[in-house]
Amino acid sequence: MADYLIAERYAGALSAALTDPDQLDPAAESLAEISELFTEHHDLHSCLSNPAIDVADRQQVMDDVLTKLDVMVPVRRMMHELLRRGRMSLLPHIAEAFHGFADERLNRITAQVTTRLPLTAEQELRLRESLSRYCGKTVRMKCSVDESLLGGVVTRLGGEIIDGSLRTRLENIKQSLIAEEV
Repeated sequence: MADYLIAERYAGALSAALTDPDQLDPAAESLAEISELFTEHHDLHSCLSNPAIDVADRQQVMDDVLTKLDVMVPVRRMMHELLRRGRMSLLPHIAEAFHGFADERLNRITAQVTTRLPLTAEQELRLRESLSRYCGKTVRMKCSVDESLLGGVVTRLGGEIIDGSLRTRLENIKQSLIAEEV
């Protein structure tokens, strides 16, 4: 938990350093890409995290990676600061937290949508528009299929769960019928 709080500070500082909102998405993409490289490539992870390797050598490796990825200057500075302070392990948390800061500044939210069957493009569009009206933000959707659902849609929107599944609807009908009998 403490790591995530520290990561949020780094992400918040980077977000504040990027005064142009058009820089937020490219920065988020760069952080995600660097984080993925760092976590998936054991040699890179070992090199950048190993205090036995000279800092100058680790910075050179970092520069080579960042140049190849064409990373913007504020992200480069933060990456070098993480390297200098021995905080490279925070990178995945920083990338996640920064994504949240970027979404907040751009008035966006990601909806996790679960359905029994895959949604058609038209259904996705209608649901995205409906969720956008509901929350007043631009909605990005991550759709998944759960065959255990009988039907309907379950949506996680930020910290809120909107359960429109058939199972929940049937349970609500059952509860109302039981309440009427009493």
